[in-house]
Amino acid sequence: MRSLSAIVVSAFLLGAGAWATTLQKLSTDDMIQQSTGIVRAKVTGSYSAFRGRDVYTYYQLQVTENLKSSFPQTVNVAVPGGLARGVRQMVPGAPMLASGQEYVVFLWTSKSGLTEVIGLSQGLFAVTLDSSGNSVMVRPAAVSMMLNQAGQEIADQPVSMSLSDLRSEIRKVLGTK
Repeated sequence: MRSLSAIVVSAFLLGAGAWATTLQKLSTDDMIQQSTGIVRAKVTGSYSAFRGRDVYTYYQLQVTENLKSSFPQTVNVAVPGGLARGVRQMVPGAPMLASGQEYVVFLWTSKSGLTEVIGLSQGLFAVTLDSSGNSVMVRPAAVSMMLNQAGQEIADQPVSMSLSDLRSEIRKVLGTK
């Protein structure tokens, strides 16, 4: 009887862990290097659909500035989770984008052609204006478990950076002028 209880508890713990999301902490420089593109864009719409057995929400972005690479003027970005054909899938750590909101998005396109936000919520920054009227990108701290490169659990911190500083950092990291 004890071994059956141990199996049930183990199965529950394994199953419970399957729904958790653990993020590897990415610095801004990491995201600049690993992304296939970085855009400043406004969300113009969204829809959810199945991709295999998983539900994705696809956000249409109107690109106003290509900061790295050259994405077309309109791009669809896939975010895991959403509601399609009556099935809701929730993915902890997946970003949510608001229609009409402007963002800086660090993108990664897979070999299959699926374009996603790099590092889930880590690669999505809302664009706001500071008290001087300068554009600033901001992101709250991620709420999902986060690990550093050594595999140790760490707490994420909110990020705020002016767009002019981001442009300079991109040039520095990529070695361009």
